[in-house]
Amino acid sequence: MRRLSTIAAVAGITVVLGAPVAGATGGNDGWVPYRTQPFDAVGRCSFTVHADIVQDEEEVRTDATFPDGSPRIQEFRGPLVIRLTNTANGKSAVRDVSGYGRVVNMQNGGAIWYFGQGVAIGIPIGNKAYPAGYYVVHGRSWYTIRPDGTRDIKDRHADVENMCRTLA
Repeated sequence: MRRLSTIAAVAGITVVLGAPVAGATGGNDGWVPYRTQPFDAVGRCSFTVHADIVQDEEEVRTDATFPDGSPRIQEFRGPLVIRLTNTANGKSAVRDVSGYGRVVNMQNGGAIWYFGQGVAIGIPIGNKAYPAGYYVVHGRSWYTIRPDGTRDIKDRHADVENMCRTLA
């Protein structure tokens, strides 16, 4: 079964996003509340990055599904502000990663994400296509996950901050 990894901006893939709110119903063109839980991003920096949620009013809707009912195409939107902390030295920074995102999950396990404004993305140590780090991206960007797990960010018209450097 396919499902989005959550750090949120998202943990397994570490794109920061949350989870649909239990009992939420559509009615707003299919948009339902989506909440990001606090998380630890391990293996992105030389230290663990802990994320606390400062503000979260995200929404998600599923535009297409696979035959098994799992999401094939989803959209995310809304305010999300997170506090990222270096658990080794206690240094922290608050970042607004609010915006719009769309993910197309592939049959082969890969995924293509498009972000129109803010996002937090973790790239694991050992990744070959883009340097490891925990990034906050503002602007238009694309994030791909290949079937083999390789991750890449195309930061077209975007500012990219490597939080590993900021929090060191």
